[in-house]
Amino acid sequence: MTAAFSYVFPFLLMMALCQRVMISWGKRATGWIPTIILASASALMVILPIAGLPVGRWLVSLYPNPSIPLTALLFSWVLKNAFQLNLLDMRAIQTCRGFSLLAGVVLYPMALGVSGFDPYGAGWHFSWLFIILFSITLLLLFLKNRFSVVLLATILAFNLHLLESSNLWDYLVDPILVLVTIAGLTVQIVKFTFQTMSDTFGKNR
Repeated sequence: MTAAFSYVFPFLLMMALCQRVMISWGKRATGWIPTIILASASALMVILPIAGLPVGRWLVSLYPNPSIPLTALLFSWVLKNAFQLNLLDMRAIQTCRGFSLLAGVVLYPMALGVSGFDPYGAGWHFSWLFIILFSITLLLLFLKNRFSVVLLATILAFNLHLLESSNLWDYLVDPILVLVTIAGLTVQIVKFTFQTMSDTFGKNR
């Protein structure tokens, strides 16, 4: 199961790149025919062997544990480009950003020795991490937030041991997800700041 699932993220990444190239060329990436063509090309590129190892496995060797939320964001982006379907709406994406940033702040500085407490160890067994994750998932389900589905998928993936890692933290967050989150929040803050300045300048004219 882990070997097969390891191709999912490379395939989605290749699909997203192909869609971006088509869009940049002014071509239509939406619809069944373009999606089938791009999906076929992406699948072929992912399984293409280089030095005896498929391209998808080369990516896994470089980055073995892309988190489930990162995979879900990428899948949602690909799906939107393919069929104009919002699997994750802006509310869910904002929740994902807040959750990922908080998880990154809790995990990485402490795991690097900023304090004497290492939260990474809580991911190996039933602990406070599982209780917090379960509580957040229930709360988001109650609030009908779509990010709850992502967290449910994360729990399911962990139980099925779909990633190379057997630590729950690696299913919840990864460095690229944190960097993507910081970049997204930065862009959003800059846009809001410029919009506020523009509105203020317009009123004062």
